[in-house]
Amino acid sequence: MNRKVQVIANSFLAFIIALLIVTCASHPQSVVSSQTNTFRSNGERIYFTSMSDRGTNITYTGGVDSSGMMGGSSGGMMGGSSGGMMGSGYLTCASCHGPNGRGGIHTMTGMQTMNAPDIRWSALKGEFNDEKFRLAVTQGQDPDGTQLNNYMPRWEIKNDDLADLMAYLKTLP
Repeated sequence: MNRKVQVIANSFLAFIIALLIVTCASHPQSVVSSQTNTFRSNGERIYFTSMSDRGTNITYTGGVDSSGMMGGSSGGMMGGSSGGMMGSGYLTCASCHGPNGRGGIHTMTGMQTMNAPDIRWSALKGEFNDEKFRLAVTQGQDPDGTQLNNYMPRWEIKNDDLADLMAYLKTLP
């Protein structure tokens, strides 16, 4: 009987640890703000929180429903939501592209995967210029003019905030 209780307790502890890891990976901005409570630039704030120093919530349409990532409870992979930090979804650039901008493969509900590209400016400089980056972020358009897949949200971001975001991505090694 004690063995069963110990197995259940260990399983519960493993579940709690996994839940904390997924929560931190899905919402890195809360980790950053709880540790430092400040950002070095408006671009960094936008990247991690979808909020501008100018007090605006940067919203999006389409994209991956953040609750559907990593096997979330929404049951759907495509949220089609209109969100942002305070919206019905909870996506940030860092949600998919990671805290260092290097991207990676994410497994979502239904065991489907999404490969978020490396968006550090050093990785993009051969393909992107400022205008092509703006079109990718706001219109979901690839540098060659084709549409990016639907996992990429279409962000509603003002030009000064977009310039700040690009400036931040240019600082990532």
